[in-house]
Amino acid sequence: MQMHSTTIGDAGLPDVVMAHGWDRTHADFILAAESLAPVARCHLLDLPGFGASPRPEASWGTADYADFVAEEMQQRLGRPFLWVGHSLGGRIGLRLGVHHGRALTGLVLVAPAGVPRRRSEWQKLRGDLRGAKFRFLRKRAKDEAEVIELEKKYGSIDYVHSRETGLRDIFLNTVNEDQSLDIGRITTPTAMVFGAEDSETPPELGARMQRLIPGASLTVVPGLDHISVLFRGRHQMAAIVKDMLRETGQMAPQGGQGAAQ
Repeated sequence: MQMHSTTIGDAGLPDVVMAHGWDRTHADFILAAESLAPVARCHLLDLPGFGASPRPEASWGTADYADFVAEEMQQRLGRPFLWVGHSLGGRIGLRLGVHHGRALTGLVLVAPAGVPRRRSEWQKLRGDLRGAKFRFLRKRAKDEAEVIELEKKYGSIDYVHSRETGLRDIFLNTVNEDQSLDIGRITTPTAMVFGAEDSETPPELGARMQRLIPGASLTVVPGLDHISVLFRGRHQMAAIVKDMLRETGQMAPQGGQGAAQ
């Protein structure tokens, strides 16, 4: 399978691999990669099934994505790389940290999921009742068109669109994963970035993951949400990547290529 990617930055600089979130593409990282171009060679991926990359033949979860990406990037680059992943790309980054740590120099996870959100008893009950009602009505639906209308009424935007893109199976595999029992095994230097106004992956998820991942750092950027953290927050994200490159010895602390841009 051929995975599409775009490279920004010169050969010889440290390799930074950037992976987008669900239903997104490499374009989300272009602005951040351009700001990093003086100090890093950024490889912006279209993950399999998104953008210009064909979907996997099998029904993948994030562990499958991590296995594929680790092998693919090792073949392309021939050396360890720093992973920057947003949302789904963050979930995959967690898997890489657990299972492919030797392929990494560091992890910068932007609004990653990977652990379940905390819900009140009322929220759990309400969600269970809503799900039960949807399943009941779906069984009684007369045709496919009625099922689609029910999905639009009861499902999330990503759930609904996953039917149109042919990725429903992969969506269900990835969205329900709980990695909380595994991520404590990550030894790769890890930094996380969240938007303070993110309602999809709220910062409390980051606080919980920070407690689970040894030595992980957490930055919460005021005023930003799940998507704007990639664009309005690109300077903070780039600064964190540069800090990671310095801390892992890939960029000089001061002067030369290591100077802040």
